[in-house]
Amino acid sequence: MENKLIWKKEYEIGDYEIDTEHQIFLKIITKINREFEDDLEIEYKLLLLNELYKYADFHFASEENRMILYKYPDYKTHKKTHEALLTELSEQIGFFNFKHIDKHKLIDFLFNWFMHHTTSLDLKFGEYLSKVRILNSTLVLADI
Repeated sequence: MENKLIWKKEYEIGDYEIDTEHQIFLKIITKINREFEDDLEIEYKLLLLNELYKYADFHFASEENRMILYKYPDYKTHKKTHEALLTELSEQIGFFNFKHIDKHKLIDFLFNWFMHHTTSLDLKFGEYLSKVRILNSTLVLADI
């Protein structure tokens, strides 16, 4: 699994801000993967999962703000997906019994969640942003 947790160009959607946030997101998942190997305090592990949840919440708000700014037509659907993902993440991390946690199942869930969302839904938004930027640059040139 460790080799899957490395940032790859295929995860990029073409928007610097969102791509940077996605890289941080993957780093947090990588940190959880690494730290759950060690015999660390349960409180620390819980705080790592809380960090991931809070970062996901921040990232989704940031992404949704960009969608509103650029008038993304699938904004409402994408927002509902974010809400569902946060609920699912909350359920996944909220019900763990840390004495019996299946670290591999947790990391698989987190990575698959990240991969599916980034390389499908977010990629569609990235493609939309590219079209909007091309259109805007064309309009600016036409005004010259």
